[in-house]
Amino acid sequence: MRLSVWWILTPLILLILIGCGGDSTSDRPKLDQVRIDVDARRPAMSLSDYNLFSDLATLTPNDGVLPYQVNNSQYLDGALLRYFVYIPPAAKIEFDSNGLPNLPVGSALIQNLSFPTDLRKPEEETRQLETRLLIHQSKGWVAVPYLWNEDHSDAERSVVGEKTKIVWKDREGESQSFTYLTPDMNQCKRCHKQNDEVSPIGFTTRNLNMDIESSRERQNQLEHWMAMGLLKRSDKDRNSPKVASWRDSLSGTVEERARAWLDINCSNCHNPEGEAIVSGLDLSLDQDHPVRFGIYKPPVAAGRGSGGFRFSIDPGKPQSSFLLHRIRSTEPGVMMPPLGRSTVDEEGSQLIEEWIAQIRADSELEERALNPMAAYQGALSGGDPGNGRVIFYEKFKCVACHTAEKRGEGTVGPNLSDVGARTDRNYLLESLIEPSARVVEGFESVMVTTADEEVLTGTILSEDANQITLSNSAGGAESLNKSEILDRRDSSLSIMPSVANLLSVQEVADLLEYLSQQKTRIE
Repeated sequence: MRLSVWWILTPLILLILIGCGGDSTSDRPKLDQVRIDVDARRPAMSLSDYNLFSDLATLTPNDGVLPYQVNNSQYLDGALLRYFVYIPPAAKIEFDSNGLPNLPVGSALIQNLSFPTDLRKPEEETRQLETRLLIHQSKGWVAVPYLWNEDHSDAERSVVGEKTKIVWKDREGESQSFTYLTPDMNQCKRCHKQNDEVSPIGFTTRNLNMDIESSRERQNQLEHWMAMGLLKRSDKDRNSPKVASWRDSLSGTVEERARAWLDINCSNCHNPEGEAIVSGLDLSLDQDHPVRFGIYKPPVAAGRGSGGFRFSIDPGKPQSSFLLHRIRSTEPGVMMPPLGRSTVDEEGSQLIEEWIAQIRADSELEERALNPMAAYQGALSGGDPGNGRVIFYEKFKCVACHTAEKRGEGTVGPNLSDVGARTDRNYLLESLIEPSARVVEGFESVMVTTADEEVLTGTILSEDANQITLSNSAGGAESLNKSEILDRRDSSLSIMPSVANLLSVQEVADLLEYLSQQKTRIE
């Protein structure tokens, strides 16, 4: 279902900002009321158990809980979003050299979702629906959603997810509705997983680097936190780059804003350490290789998700780009992101369409994408195996799916430890450049849609009359009872991305030389 949810055009974050303190930790609020059990075996049943808010009905933050704002937020069916962070007493926020957070154990990030019930007075009548917590326990980060009760007195932990009918009156007073899907805890974990570990999304220096209204003056949010003693003083944080706000046409070019939308909505999975690593698509803001972020990139085991289109982004042709096709779909197995929404972000998808229409065609890149074997014939001879090993383990991260030198490496794809003894360079080149030309038996991909509309893609590790077990991009396995499967589609495409246009001819030659020297089987 496609909805034009107009309220996302207004500011999404309605916050009560605390005043700017002095330049010492003595000005920080007292942090003795919030209850975070860092060793809890499971999350609390009720949101109120954490005592994060002194008044749940109004989400008035308790001592030590700080509202914050972001330049960009995910599209969650047009929900109004509010953000808060809690840091334990005497602790401080730190960011690494990439602007990613290093929050102390006992911290919590809070995201609240609400929906207007009447668009003629959206700020007067809202329905609290869901509050999501990301809690830093001793064992790592734990993501948990809480679903609000009807009288807004508390929110209860949602273990298995929920479907909620959202009803509102539009600007003409007509009743409208759609079904909102609250994620279960496993789905929350899936979206927050990086390198198989749960971590925050969006709490980065560039997304937090913005001016806010404090009680004294308008000032930079990071500077404000430093003055409060909440953020460790650092020139790199103070001078960190600021991402364009994709809704603000004055904050950057169409390309910068479109890349910002993709970064906040898609890059949590589509990055070199995310769940969608095997797709080869990297939609993070820092990715500067055009094919890596979709230009002239062919589909990888996308099934019907590709819509029959040739490329993720076909320059100048948004309507034949399957990236746009997927973000405008609400069909399970096609829609992207696959979780977190039931409706289409009309404003965001329009921006992506405008950006793709502006991208200039590159005939050389297109030809290499359409006829890759001809373009890489020069890789059949020569090559530096040392550099090939670096490509395998570091640059292209082939080890995420394949075994080459030792036990415990990737198992999603075929074992390559003896590939040099049983194949020749022509076969290896075809496998790298056109991986779907000849898929190794037993490594065909399958896409299943579960009864709760979750879509999983992988290779089959085992299957019997009652259960199927699929590999995942992290080298793990996911087992499903067949009774839970709503739809299953086998694919003739490999889940491995082609290296065409991603590696140079010389780099492919180096990788071929390295693989050719792998001749001893390791089980």
